[in-house]
Amino acid sequence: MRSERACLFVLAVIVMAGCQRAPEPAPQAETNRQAINRVHERDQRERQSAWLQLDEAQRQRIRDAATAFAALPADEQSRFRAEFAQLDRAEQRGWLLGPQVGALWPQLSPLLSYVPEDERAPLLRILHDMNADELAELGRIAWRTPPEQRDALRKELMNVPAANRAAWLAQVSER
Repeated sequence: MRSERACLFVLAVIVMAGCQRAPEPAPQAETNRQAINRVHERDQRERQSAWLQLDEAQRQRIRDAATAFAALPADEQSRFRAEFAQLDRAEQRGWLLGPQVGALWPQLSPLLSYVPEDERAPLLRILHDMNADELAELGRIAWRTPPEQRDALRKELMNVPAANRAAWLAQVSER
């Protein structure tokens, strides 16, 4: 069973390690090494981009989690890593959206899984501006919304001024 604490700890390790160099792969064919390096570089860019999109409060929360994680005994660290490893890849990547959005990724994923590139940054800013209650409500709405209507819902969310977002969520929730 997934715990937010485990995910936050491992998120801290993943994101904070984003700029570190990959360990040298075991001797293999050059093409395999190149492929491994390309995947690692893509993952590093993804982590770095995710880090830059977080506000300072979320970054500090991740730094604090990294410090707490480092202070744990090795067996506990291993247990948390194993718990995180049991999540599917999509949920693991969802945690790159930060502690607040990442914790609700399973609920939000129907709305956020297939976002056009030009909508990604503005949508992430909106999500990071939302509080936990608003995100939870958006998650409930996302699951109730038929798949063919989710793009329209996401575009509607992106056009709602921040000051009207709570009222909009209440209105959409009643539909």
